[in-house]
Amino acid sequence: MPSEAFNIAIIGFGPKGFYGFERILAFLKKYNISSDVNIHLFNESEAFATGWVYDVNQPDYLLMNYPNQFISCAPASDPPALVTIPSFTSYISKRTGNSEDYENSQIAPRKEVGAYLSCYFNKLKDVAIPSIKIYTYVVRVDAIHKIESRYRIDAKSLGMEVIVDKLLITTGHSPSIISKKTTDDSTDATIPFVYPFSEKLKGIKSQAVVSCKGLGLTAIDTILGLTEGRSGYFKKVDEQQLMYYKSGLEPKYILPFSRSGIPIIPRGSHTTKQKQISFYFKRFVTGIKNTTTIFDFESALLPIIEQDIIASFYFQLFKNKNISIDPDISFDELEKRILIFHKENPEVKPFSVNELYNPHQIEGINSNFSVIKYWKFWIIENSNPTSPYVAAAAAWRFISDDFNYLYSSNRLTPDSKNFFQKSYFGLFNRISYGPPVQNIEKMIALHNAGILDFTFVKSPIIKKENEKFIFRSNTEAIEVDYLVDSRLPRGFSKEAPVIFNNSSDGLFSVEEKSVDYNELRCTADGSIINRNDTINKDIVCYGTPTENILFDNDTLSRKHNDTVTQWAQNTALLILKNTNRLTATNEY
Repeated sequence: MPSEAFNIAIIGFGPKGFYGFERILAFLKKYNISSDVNIHLFNESEAFATGWVYDVNQPDYLLMNYPNQFISCAPASDPPALVTIPSFTSYISKRTGNSEDYENSQIAPRKEVGAYLSCYFNKLKDVAIPSIKIYTYVVRVDAIHKIESRYRIDAKSLGMEVIVDKLLITTGHSPSIISKKTTDDSTDATIPFVYPFSEKLKGIKSQAVVSCKGLGLTAIDTILGLTEGRSGYFKKVDEQQLMYYKSGLEPKYILPFSRSGIPIIPRGSHTTKQKQISFYFKRFVTGIKNTTTIFDFESALLPIIEQDIIASFYFQLFKNKNISIDPDISFDELEKRILIFHKENPEVKPFSVNELYNPHQIEGINSNFSVIKYWKFWIIENSNPTSPYVAAAAAWRFISDDFNYLYSSNRLTPDSKNFFQKSYFGLFNRISYGPPVQNIEKMIALHNAGILDFTFVKSPIIKKENEKFIFRSNTEAIEVDYLVDSRLPRGFSKEAPVIFNNSSDGLFSVEEKSVDYNELRCTADGSIINRNDTINKDIVCYGTPTENILFDNDTLSRKHNDTVTQWAQNTALLILKNTNRLTATNEY
């Protein structure tokens, strides 16, 4: 590789890596840079631009969790991409022949989104100018070391040395997954991580008893992988009922469980039409932006978030009842109106946030059939475009941007930031970012078929006896053949062989979250912070690696927590500056 070329590396090349690639090409064009630039793209698999989440080879039954109209890999700011990138709706409508209006509300298989990402990655590679060389490596990066003013990328299986000037790190959940695989006990009977299904779940024997740790999106994928992925199929027998037809290759029983035992709330087709109707938290954040106050999450912020949840329910309920109410009403006045309403309408059950947080306390949901009852309730509510319950469940989706401002601006106390991550991050995701209704209908069908069993759904006692796991509830016990962890891991341990731990020169630093759980330190613009507390703008993180400072990194979003646009512009300007300096030297 020519020594005078400027070298850029993108480590981790799922959707976020692809977005970084698109932005650097756009800024190189904007500044008319024609000097030699080498762009090195590192990914652990051949699924460039898609990652394992949107791998084009996965089955059709693995669906997106929101409608097509919210998906686009087009840049959200100037300069424009080198090729025109349409929205996913426009792309898929041309493939299917359906109208865009129809496709807007559809839920696509994840593989179709992967095909969309892959298509425009390849188009961008094809239009790059000759002075830009693009190198792809299917390899896991083990370490990064500083060599004077540049950086050496180490990968045991690479067989060559790559030295670069600027880096973008978009490794997604990979460090967490590597950490979990290398630090958790793994046997034929335990599966610490489920992706890719074709590799991880193939050893589970038919008619085995399988436990599934987690009740979220990954758990649903796992359950479908063990049933529909083994030649079983679902069929509507009437408008109200979906039935599952066994292949005989499934497990005999699948036992999902979690600490709380509370299932995830599904989202219906009316999600696309929901709008924010309560603004207490937004007004609070607007009012404190010019201050430097640091807040405790539980005592200062959570009560205001709950005001929006409660107000969303009652604003929608009052609208349904043709009761006019000022949207700017104070919460104290709203509470008075709520008390008057229930006094005049005693047949209407008062709403409590605990109905979202912990329905066990409300209805005693701790049995097999109560989980199904809970899901059926939410399926019915999601069929109603004016459901107050759905409005309340959606509130966090509208609050989260303002909360991210506080989170990324370090306006939460360190202890309460950790408390939020431990106690409320997953809870709010369970409430507001659930799967499409059709996936929950499949879960109910699997329960009715006798496969999905919630007897041990809440914090079972687990012991290992004679190579078997024994699950016990207060009243029952069962032998389990396989223990599957169907959760997405977070952070990484100190002992894990991940790039953030392997730089002996102190290039990276971490923040300890628990005895065995760390997160990478970086600034709000993604720049890494080394062990001497020095900010290094040569290496910028994007997406999941920034979660110690930036909240809720949506995999496909181009607007949310966008650290890559500034990185790409700064990198292109540095190349331009170097080129002008070299030109001036040559002329002299």
